[in-house]
Amino acid sequence: MFSLNRKLDSNLKACIITKPYTNYRILIKYKRFQESILKKISSYKGNVINHIEHCKIISASLNSKGIQRLLEYPEVEYICFDEYLFLCGISVNTANKVRFSSKSRNKGRDIGVAIIDSGVYPHQDLTSPYNRISSFVDLVNNLKYPYDDNGHGTCTAGIIAGNGKKSNGLYSGIAPECKIYAYKTFDKTGKGYFSDILYAMELVSKTAEKNNIKVLCLPFELLSYNVFLQNLFSLMSSLLVSKNVTCIIPSGSNKNLDGSITGIALCNNCITVAGYDSTANIKPYKYSSTGSLRKDSKPNLCAACVDIVSLNSDTNFISERDGNKLYPSKLDLSYKTFSGTSIAAAYVAGVCALIYEENENLTPKDIASILKVGCEPLDDIPSNYQGDGKINIKFILKS
Repeated sequence: MFSLNRKLDSNLKACIITKPYTNYRILIKYKRFQESILKKISSYKGNVINHIEHCKIISASLNSKGIQRLLEYPEVEYICFDEYLFLCGISVNTANKVRFSSKSRNKGRDIGVAIIDSGVYPHQDLTSPYNRISSFVDLVNNLKYPYDDNGHGTCTAGIIAGNGKKSNGLYSGIAPECKIYAYKTFDKTGKGYFSDILYAMELVSKTAEKNNIKVLCLPFELLSYNVFLQNLFSLMSSLLVSKNVTCIIPSGSNKNLDGSITGIALCNNCITVAGYDSTANIKPYKYSSTGSLRKDSKPNLCAACVDIVSLNSDTNFISERDGNKLYPSKLDLSYKTFSGTSIAAAYVAGVCALIYEENENLTPKDIASILKVGCEPLDDIPSNYQGDGKINIKFILKS
């Protein structure tokens, strides 16, 4: 019996004793006579998944009784779990070094966050155990039900509001109980008309009070300096601020050269967020647009934005046909990694939802002040790359 115990992984042994599962996906290391072992697995009502001959490994799904029978064979050297490996990347909370107490943490409960992007895929992290996609407006194809034929909007929604359902909480967003109001203005190629964006902003302003929308995430950029368009954007963002909606926008994707921030990222009515790379030693993100050397220029602050895990989507999924709602198939991969200043903006939008959860009467000016006070400068990064620095959650949240 002692020799049999040495052939069984301790974690697998503990599971067999407590019996939480009917079948176990396992790896079987053998010495020889692999054909005999393969037949035994089938005779024990198991299922062979893979046979890696060079390593003398068999992957199988088998019940506890079958595992115990296999251990009796001298040809079997060792049996353990067939463990998961994860895509390279880290959760948005880990990247920004956020640590929440499980007993006392804000989750943005009932705070509305509007997102103007490429749509949102009905991912389980947003729809289970209850649907937090509260509204979906499609200004591109005029469909009624949520979908995302580009994937960017779903990533944004996941950073803000994903609850980590498909990863046991590992890849949860920053405000997993907030409500998402999605406006699709960008098509599958990532292009969106300026007029559609302005119209969506107006729709947000009209419904903000009714839907308790406190935050608007605008994860896109205008790559030219167009005074006319920028004035229109400033006018619309001013309207939203008057409705007590805080507008968050990324610094953009120009290379981090002094003064490379342009377009709507310069809008004074919005909080502009730059990105930094936290994957190794903290350093500037190469494609995070940078402010001028003038004091009090944009960006306002920064957040991690490199190799961040967020929600995957089926970009081929269409949510309706002939007016009838369609339902998505199961995703092969629930998550994927993303980089870009849109990620940083989405993170800050989620943080704003947490702040509003504590006090819904705050104004956008109050939010900007709280974020400014709660920022810590990053060492060895120029101020025009990072603004006031990265957010320290402990400084700005009471719980």
